[in-house]
Amino acid sequence: MKKLLSLLFVVSVMLFLSAGIVHAAKVEAVVPQLILDGKTLKPDVAPIIMSNSVLIPVRIATESLGFKVDYDNKKRQVTVSNGVKQLIMTIDNKTALLDNEPKQMLVAPQLISNTTLIPLRFLGDSLGVSVVWDNKIKSVFLYSPDNSTPPVTEPPETETPTKPDDGEVDTPVTTPVINGNIYEVRYETNSVVLKYDGVIAPSIFKLDNPKRIVVDLPNTQYAPSGFLPAVDFSKEAEGKLLVTEHPALQSVRYSLFGEASKAPRFVLDLNQNMDYELINDTTIGELRIFLVQPVSVPIPSKSLYTVVLDAGHGGSDPGAISITKRTEKEFNLSVILKVQALLSGEEKIKLVMTRTTDTFPTLADRYNLANSVKADLFVSVHANSYTPATNGTETYYTREDSKAFATLMHSYLAPATGLKDNGVRRHSVNLAVTTKTTMPAILLEIGYLSSQIDEPQLFTEDLQNRVAVAIATGIKKQLKLI
Repeated sequence: MKKLLSLLFVVSVMLFLSAGIVHAAKVEAVVPQLILDGKTLKPDVAPIIMSNSVLIPVRIATESLGFKVDYDNKKRQVTVSNGVKQLIMTIDNKTALLDNEPKQMLVAPQLISNTTLIPLRFLGDSLGVSVVWDNKIKSVFLYSPDNSTPPVTEPPETETPTKPDDGEVDTPVTTPVINGNIYEVRYETNSVVLKYDGVIAPSIFKLDNPKRIVVDLPNTQYAPSGFLPAVDFSKEAEGKLLVTEHPALQSVRYSLFGEASKAPRFVLDLNQNMDYELINDTTIGELRIFLVQPVSVPIPSKSLYTVVLDAGHGGSDPGAISITKRTEKEFNLSVILKVQALLSGEEKIKLVMTRTTDTFPTLADRYNLANSVKADLFVSVHANSYTPATNGTETYYTREDSKAFATLMHSYLAPATGLKDNGVRRHSVNLAVTTKTTMPAILLEIGYLSSQIDEPQLFTEDLQNRVAVAIATGIKKQLKLI
């Protein structure tokens, strides 16, 4: 009898341990949910979590994010492009190539059941997709470039922005997924504080004329149980919090923005230029927008300034191809040569060109040249390419000491093009020529070769002449020569 009881005890313990092992296996096999711009994605092959990284089937990059994907079976390489940047990844290799620059991934791409899975966070950082992980509900919130990086020129706040005509009729409206609630806005010691619960992914940008900072909160709502200071949006277009304790901040206005999916928008009205820093404390549900004085790196007065002018791409690298099959390299060089002609008579400016003909200096050649001549400024000219519906002018910078130059240049460039003003943007992915240079360096995307609005104008003498004058003026203004 004792032997039987002992045997039963051993069997019970084994069954208990087996159940624990099965339970542990189930815990490990978490399948993350993917939510793109409020819509839940349901790929044929489920994403996986490996070493705290989410890997997604590469098909999502094409079907949901609109990227171009090529696969080389022989090399076991997958190439993903958004029309502007190119990312090359190899199965079981943690080193990727972003525009031919090596980058390290935390997890290598995997081949599982004849399906290639790639690290989502790295893909997003490389090609401009905002990725937010909610560990509580094991979900990944994705915000495509058009949603995560709003243009700096906003529509009038009392008007509904028009939707581009995509040729479709009676397009169904998708009810947005609400991930967070906003309970309060208040001013507190040089900062605007938003109290919330759930998950938020704030989008913030600056505007001029008048100066203001705009904070949008997609997939969020004002708390149904009550928001402070209270306002009835069925009767009022916006609420307003007056601020008297700050020398620059005059008020905080709050309203709803968007067409079908109304979401909270907060506008910080300023009487002078201010920068901001965001601190999002998810443990207490508090987003702080700190107001800080702009950082300006003055250029010391000199008798001779060195300026590097860079025409992007060239030679074997055509860059983007326009809708009429013309090349970006041709456009870039044409504009840069016009800038060179305008500045060649300036006694206090020494011009250094990365190329003056159809040649291809590498990225390293370009930034090494600028650093070796101890340039005071670096300006790279490009034309963009993305979806047919995307258009406009953008100015990019990476390092903080380039921000003031980028902002100044864009104030001349955007009006000169006459195209949609997409604003000044800090590139979330390192651009070699704006990262590895040691002087204020900017990259100008004049317009989109993939746009039927921009492309016909980009190759006209009129637009190129206006752009060249704007660039030359921006350079002279930055050097305080005018």
